[in-house]
Amino acid sequence: MNIERVYKTMDAAVAQLRRESEQNAQNAENGPGDPPAMNELTAEAMEDAERLLAMKGEKNWDGLFREMHEYLAKIHMELQQYDEALEQARYVTEYDRHEGEYLKKQIEAHRRGERLEDYEAGGADETDGDTDSVDMDGTETGSDI
Repeated sequence: MNIERVYKTMDAAVAQLRRESEQNAQNAENGPGDPPAMNELTAEAMEDAERLLAMKGEKNWDGLFREMHEYLAKIHMELQQYDEALEQARYVTEYDRHEGEYLKKQIEAHRRGERLEDYEAGGADETDGDTDSVDMDGTETGSDI
């Protein structure tokens, strides 16, 4: 499996669903509008992510696994499958608490017809005032490995 191709497919699928979702929201009076239809690109992206996630326990690719869960959460969010999106966000939280919690906020905002920007590691709201995981000099405590 070509991991670079998987990332490109995931990016393309999320971008296409976002465009369709935003168009549907513009046509709706309130809320997010109708969900975009499942398409071949999205199905391929989801299958690729599931194939990679099936390697948990075999490979030490925590960053890749976290990102696949994030992509799946965003795909489910755009398809308005919010329970599935929140389940994927829960997995993201196991790898990165701040990113996972922000993803959950994105999903809930989407459910209300709002859109939050994607999470940026190192952003101002990364710690939300919580310094338990970051020393005062900015180095992380604990291990993400």
